[in-house]
Order: sequence, then structure tokens, then C-alpha cells
Amino acid sequence: MRNLVDDIPKRSRFKVGMVGRGKGAFFASYHRAAMRLCNRFNIVAGVFSSDPLTCREAGEAFDLAPDRIYTSFAKMAEREVAREDRIDVVVIVTPNHLHFEPCRLFLELGIPVICDKPLVNDLDEARALVRLAERKGVFFAVTYTYCGYPMVRDARARIRAGEIGDVRFMYVEYLLEWGADDLSKLGAKGGIWRDDPRKAGATGSIGDVGTHAFNILEFLSGRRCTELSARLSRIVPGRVLDDTGILQLNFEGGIEGLLWTSQAAPGHRNGLRFKIIGSNGSLEWSQEAPETLKLGRLGQSDLIYRRGQSDMMPEAAAIVSLPAGNSEGYLEALGVLYADFATGLEAGPTWRTSVATPIPDVVEGMRGVALSEASIRSDARRGWVSFPNG
Repeated sequence: MRNLVDDIPKRSRFKVGMVGRGKGAFFASYHRAAMRLCNRFNIVAGVFSSDPLTCREAGEAFDLAPDRIYTSFAKMAEREVAREDRIDVVVIVTPNHLHFEPCRLFLELGIPVICDKPLVNDLDEARALVRLAERKGVFFAVTYTYCGYPMVRDARARIRAGEIGDVRFMYVEYLLEWGADDLSKLGAKGGIWRDDPRKAGATGSIGDVGTHAFNILEFLSGRRCTELSARLSRIVPGRVLDDTGILQLNFEGGIEGLLWTSQAAPGHRNGLRFKIIGSNGSLEWSQEAPETLKLGRLGQSDLIYRRGQSDMMPEAAAIVSLPAGNSEGYLEALGVLYADFATGLEAGPTWRTSVATPIPDVVEGMRGVALSEASIRSDARRGWVSFPNG
């Protein structure tokens, strides 16, 4: 069984170069924790700040050699690619607007990339990265963390096995409260930059968390969105970007869907949940109660599946790390993704088929950017638009 506690026999570790903040960073520290959890990566180089003192402080905390603590990603790329013990992969955990150039540069040098979502803020840039990754044949993963939850994978496997019959409708919501108040109270590092189009991109809630919700629907169903109708709103006075979005979605095979996202929903801490309706039943899951998956059956009593029990689908059971009743959450889910990334990196050119569950790649990253672009067009027209599928 491949999971986060399988540490014997010893497995190879990949040398990581990190581009992103050190002390005070939000998601960068989660990525480092996930790498430690899966026990397959060692950070050996990095650029953690443009400020030399801040950068050195982070590098020393990670026990890096002084000559591998860099003050720019360009310098890191230039020097690392010339080393015999060069990094095996680069992890990009900067704010959104700083993703494209390091991704492009390391891809050009043939160095695999792991990038936080959203991939970039501009669809043309996203397409350029897809083309470059394909031309170079380089591993490129995007951290859609919720794909790493065991019961999300259990739901995916049950849908593929036909347990709920033919999928007919899909619903997902992602509601948070952090943006319901004056954003200036959060401070620069607390998220105020997420309302700045120069940094966050052209959308707010859609680009920030709507991308996760959208990815979940395509991940679960295996169907691509073909068109959408979006209404983007600014509920909180003074917001520049949308803090709420409601999207109607059409998918391949005539499947309809609905996506609701908001950063201004008091009482919701991290409220990602989905409901997939089929011809014979429905599946429901909530991120704030991640250990269970509810199956509602046509004309029969409901069933509750629990993580760690013997009736889990094999695809999901393979990533369980703790016994039933000992909760696994967000960090474990991100650790599962990093464990998958390690397997993919070991596989080389066949990385996309190296694990049972597809690795979220640069194409999935591009589709998240396309979601924002299509939503803006639809909101402006007050109507349906085709989804950019390439």
C-alpha cells in the first residue's frame, strides 16, 4: 500500500529548488510540510525573497549550502543547470502574477516544474506554458490539493465504476468568509493582494477558489466543460474584483452543472463541497468533514462511506495513511499529491500514466485560467459563451 507512512524500504529523494517566500509565507510553508510528509523531496536550493537578508534567513533555516541560496530565480536557473548535482525539480509558490517567468525559464532548461494554482493570470501565457512543456517533454504538475483527499478519489472511482449510474447533474460550492470584511485588516501578507488585478489577475473568487471547485467537477466526472454562463458580483463594498460568482456549466455528454463560489460568506471557513447526481443515486462530500462520503440511492436508504474502512475503492484505499477514526486532512492531501509527483518524476516520459489517479498537470492549470477568461466574457455579455478548450 502506497501512502505517507511507508518509509521502509528507503526510496529515492528528489532535489528541490524552491521559488517562493520563506518566513511569513502562507502556502509556501504548506508545500514544504507536504514534502516532508511524503518523505520524497529535499530542498537543496532556493530563492525565498528578493531581500538578501530574508532570503539567507530562510536558506539557513533549511540547512542549504550558502552558494545555493539565491536572490533571483534567473540566477538560480543559470547556476543550477550547470551543476552536476543540479536540482531535479523546481517548486513555484510565489503570488499568481510571478508564476509565468520562472515556469517558462525552468521549462526551457528542461527542469521539471511543480506550480501552485492558479497557473498564471493570462490565458495566452498558460497556453504558452502548455506548448513549451509539450515541446520539451518536461514534467509539469499543478497543486490542485483537493484531488489528494482519499474520499474525493473514492467518489471518482465510484462514479467511474457506475455506482450512481449515468451522471446527470453536478453541483459544487466553495464558500469562505475571509473576504467578508474590510480587506485592509488582513494586511499585505494576509490576502489584500488577492483584490489587486495586477497581482491576483482579472478575477477574484473565481481565480482564487473557483478554479479548485471547477477542477473537482472535471476530475470526478472525467468530462470537459464545453460552455458556461457566469454572473460575477462584488457583494462587499469597495471590492475591486469579484468576491462571488455563480456559474451554470455544460459538460461533454450533455451533463449540466452549477458552481457557486464566494469569499464573502460569513460562517464558512473553507466550505468546499460537491454533489454529483446520477440516474441511480448521488454522491456528496464536504471538505470540512472530509472523512465521509454520502451515497444517496434511488428508492433505498442512504449509505455513508468512511475513510479507512475495508469497502473503500482500491484507488482511494491506496493513499490512506491513518486508521479509520484518525482524521486525515489538508496537509495529508497535499502530501499525497507530492507522493504522486515523486512517482511521476521517477517514471520519466511516462509520468502521466504512472499513478492510478491522473496527476493534475499544466493542461489542468490552463483550464483554470480559461475558466476566469470565459467567466469574464460571459458576465460582460450576460449570456452563454463557449469554454476555451485549447
